[in-house]
Amino acid sequence: MPRKILFVVLLAAIGLAAAPAWASGDFTCVPSWTLANAQRTDCDNQPFLSPGNDSRVNLQLLLLDAGAAKLHPPAPRKDDAPSDTLPISSSASPFTLDDFTGLLTPAEAAAPADDGSGFPDGEGSRCRSNGPGNTLFQQQLDAAHGLPAAEKAILANARAALRADCSDASKTSAPNLAGQIKSPMGQQFATYLAATTAFYAGDYDLARQKFADLKGSAQPWLKETSRYMLARVELNRAQADAFDEYGVLQLAKVDAEALAAAAAAFHAYLHDYPNGDYAASAQGLLRRVDWLGGQSQKLAADFIHQFAVSDPTARNVSEVQLVQEADSKLLTDADAATINEPLLLAAYDLLRMRTSDAVDGPKPPTPAGLQAQKAALAALEAQRPAFAGHAALFDYLLAAHAFYDEKDPAGAFRRLPPAAPNAPMTYLEFSRQVLRGLALEAAKDNPGARKLWLQLIPAAGQPLQRPVLDLALAMNYERGDALAQVYATGSPIRDPDVRAILLRHAAGPLLLRQRAKTADAPEPERRAALSTLLWKEISRGRYQAFVDDLALMPPPQPPAPPKDTMYNPPDPDRDFVSFRWQGGQDDDGYACPSLREVARALARDPQAAHGLLCLDEFVRINGFDDSSLDVAPPADQLGGAPSQFPGSGFSRLASYQQLLANPKTPPTERAYTLFRAVSCYAPSGNNHCTGPGVDSAQRKRWFHTLKTDYASSPWAKSLKYYW
Repeated sequence: MPRKILFVVLLAAIGLAAAPAWASGDFTCVPSWTLANAQRTDCDNQPFLSPGNDSRVNLQLLLLDAGAAKLHPPAPRKDDAPSDTLPISSSASPFTLDDFTGLLTPAEAAAPADDGSGFPDGEGSRCRSNGPGNTLFQQQLDAAHGLPAAEKAILANARAALRADCSDASKTSAPNLAGQIKSPMGQQFATYLAATTAFYAGDYDLARQKFADLKGSAQPWLKETSRYMLARVELNRAQADAFDEYGVLQLAKVDAEALAAAAAAFHAYLHDYPNGDYAASAQGLLRRVDWLGGQSQKLAADFIHQFAVSDPTARNVSEVQLVQEADSKLLTDADAATINEPLLLAAYDLLRMRTSDAVDGPKPPTPAGLQAQKAALAALEAQRPAFAGHAALFDYLLAAHAFYDEKDPAGAFRRLPPAAPNAPMTYLEFSRQVLRGLALEAAKDNPGARKLWLQLIPAAGQPLQRPVLDLALAMNYERGDALAQVYATGSPIRDPDVRAILLRHAAGPLLLRQRAKTADAPEPERRAALSTLLWKEISRGRYQAFVDDLALMPPPQPPAPPKDTMYNPPDPDRDFVSFRWQGGQDDDGYACPSLREVARALARDPQAAHGLLCLDEFVRINGFDDSSLDVAPPADQLGGAPSQFPGSGFSRLASYQQLLANPKTPPTERAYTLFRAVSCYAPSGNNHCTGPGVDSAQRKRWFHTLKTDYASSPWAKSLKYYW
C-alpha cells in the first residue's frame, strides 16, 4: 500500500501500538499484517501483551489496566490531509510507538522544571533548569520585602544575564555583583546567584558552600530552594565522571560518597517539605540516585510508586516519559531477581520471550532448544511469589511462554480462560483471549478460532481492541476458504485496510467483479476491486474479460484544483487512468494502439507478437513493472494465503524471452524485442523488468543478434551497450 498506515497513530497515543503498527514521522514503515508475532520491529506493536511489542507498549497496556494511564481520542485530521487517508478509528493496521504515545493523556506537572528528573530522552542536563529558575527568581524578587527597588533591578538583570553552558562549564557566565548589593535581603539573593552560577559552571564545592550559607535564610523560598539545590549539587558531583564518551553509565565510576550525600539530602528535603515546590522533582531525582547506585529493586519500587501518582502536580513527568525511563534504565539491563513489582516484571518477561523467528506453528525443538525452554520456564515459575494478587497476569505469562517459546499451542490453551467474556475487556483480559484464539489457529482449529473471534467482538469496548479482531477474523476467513464472508452483507469486518488487502492479494475474479459492481460498497473499495481486477485480467491473459470489464470504469474525471498547502487532492481518476492508455508511438519509434485494442487483438490471438509487445509497452510506460499487486505478502500475514485469482505476476523480461523463443515472431517485432530485452538492464546492469534474470553472456548474444541480423533497424543503430 502506498500510503502510511494510520493505525500507527493509535499506539502513539497510548505509548504502545495496536495490530502491527507502521508509519511514523517522515518515513514509511512496513508493518506485518499478522498477530502471532514474537519478533521486535519498530512497526509491529499490538494492543495486547506480546513479546513482539516494544516493551514500553506492554508496560503502558498494563498501566492502562491499573488506572495509571488514560487514552484520549486521536487529534482530528487536518483539513489539508490527503483525502484518501482513512479515519484512524477504523484502521486495523499495526502502529509504531510514536502513534501510540499520541493517544496517552499527558500528565505534565506544574512543579518547577529541573534537569530532567526522569531523564526520559537521554541523560538530560543540569542546565535545563536555568530558564525556569530565572522565572522563579524574578517572582521571588518581586514579592520580597525589605529589598530596595534599585537592588531588585540589579539582581533581576544579573539573573537574566546568567548564561549556563553545561557542555563547556568554563563558558558559564554571570555578572559580578561585588559591592553593588548592600541590604541584608539583597545579599542573600546575591549569594543564591553566586551559588547558582557555580552550580551551572560545575564548581560543586563553591556551589555547596554558597547554598549551605542559605539554609538558615529568613526568606522562605531561598531557604527551601537551597535545601533542594544542595541535594542536586551532590547528585551532579556523583555522576560527574560516570559516563563514557558515548553516554553509557559506568557504575564503577560513580562517586559513592557524593551519591549517598545526595540521597540523604533529598530525603531530608522531602521530610521537611513533603508538599514543597520541588517535592515532585526530588522524588524523581531519587530514582536517578537508585539508578546510579545500581539499586534495581529500589528503582523498580520507585517506578511503581510514581505510576500510582494520579495528581499531575505531584509527578513532573508524563506517564509516557516515565515509561520511557523505566524501559531504558530498568527493563533493558536488569535481572529478573531484582524486580519484585509484577507490572514491571511482566514487561521484562515478555521482552525476554522475543525470538528471531516468526511464530508459524509447532516445530521440532533441538536438544539445546529444549534445555533453554526448560530453563526459561523454571525462571518464570520462580517468579510466582512476586505475582501474588496478580494470578491472571502470571497465568498469561505462562501461556505466552508455552505459545511463543515452546511452540506449544495446546499448552498455551490450557492456561487460558475457557470462555469468551461478556463484558468490556481489560487489556490483560483481551490479551488472554487473543492468545487463546492464536492458539486455536496454530492448532489448525479454524472453526473454533472463528467462533471465538466472533464472540469477542461485542466485548471489545476498549480503544484499539476491535481492529485486532477485524484482522484476526479476516485472516481466519481467508485461510478457511470463506473469503466472500468478509464482504457479505452484515460482515463484522469493517476495517477498510483489511478489506483492501484481501481484495488486492487474495480475491478471485468473481469476488472482485462483484465488489466493483456493488452499489452500496464504499467507493474506495469499489475502486480498489476494479483496478485490481483490470490489472490481473490484462496481466494474466484474461483479455476478453478485461475488455468486458472496462465498461465498469467510471467516466474520466478532471483533477481537482490544487490547494494552497503542502497536500494536493488526489487525482479522482488515479485508479483507472493507466487503463485508459491510448498507445501511440514511443520515443524509440515503436507504435501501439490503445490498450483496449491491444486486449481485443490478444483475445483473438493470445500469441500475436505485436499485441504482446504492446502489452509490454503498456506495462513499461505506465510503471507496472514489479507491481505491488503481483507481490504476495508472506504466508503468515493477511493476504498471504494462495490467491484465488488464476495465474501469476507479470514479467516483461519473461514476455520478451517468450517472443524471442517463438519462431513466428516477425522481424520488426523480434528486433524491437531484442532492443527491449537488453534495455531491461540499462543502465545499472540490474534487471528492472522483473522475473528471473539472465547473465551478461545472454545479453551479449542478444546485443550481437540485434547488431548483425537486424542491423538496419532503428533499434540496432541506437543501442550501444548490453550492460
